[in-house]
Amino acid sequence: MSAPPASPAPSEAAVAAIEAVFAALDWRTLGRVYCDHGGDAFWEDRRRPAIDLGLRWAREAGRRLRRGGTSVYAGAGVAELPVMIHEALDLGRTVLAANLRERECAVLDRALAACGLPLRVVHGDARTIEAPRDHVALVSVLSDPETWPTLSGLGYGRLHPALVEPARLQREQEEARALVAGLLDRLTLPGLVTTTVEEVPWVLAWADARGVDARADDTMVDTAIVGDPIGFLRLRRAPSDASERAPRARRTRRGRRE
Repeated sequence: MSAPPASPAPSEAAVAAIEAVFAALDWRTLGRVYCDHGGDAFWEDRRRPAIDLGLRWAREAGRRLRRGGTSVYAGAGVAELPVMIHEALDLGRTVLAANLRERECAVLDRALAACGLPLRVVHGDARTIEAPRDHVALVSVLSDPETWPTLSGLGYGRLHPALVEPARLQREQEEARALVAGLLDRLTLPGLVTTTVEEVPWVLAWADARGVDARADDTMVDTAIVGDPIGFLRLRRAPSDASERAPRARRTRRGRRE
């Protein structure tokens, strides 16, 4: 990867844009998207932390991303807005994002357009984004209980193995592997993956199958929405000399924060 930018922190203009987008969001609709009930209280509690922790995420991303590259965000939602805006405005990067929730995409796009920002969140599967990328963000996607009830239940300890339906588990595993491959097979190396502790093993499995080394940074960033800690994996082609191999990413056992 190229050297990181000299000033990775979000600029005043980016911070102002982030604040403006959050002010323009339709929080009532987002409450219905994210919650079966109590959506207003949910966002009243998390709206400010989503900005503050999002800015910390943006600073950490800015230390690792080169200017002018391309990022693909799978399952991009409210939490991703600060870092996406920082990338686009401060780092001059192309930011491509997708989300399977149509109503959320509509809310995000209206706010982004109202603030004149060159960002959109496409409704659909992120694998349909064909552009080569040097960064993939896969945050709290494979742990989503609506899409992956078995994987999520096992990952967070909510589902006992005795209750797992083998056929369903196998189907979800195959779908998860396909999603990771669809996102990372177009990753230029060396590259960066932003992901959660719970999703790291899926990235490592992809890397092992393709002769790619993964090195985990020590820095972790909390999130305000789901609570899964975010980390960064640097990926590169495995060197031929075993003595030059990067330390493997540690598989940390941490549960979801309630």
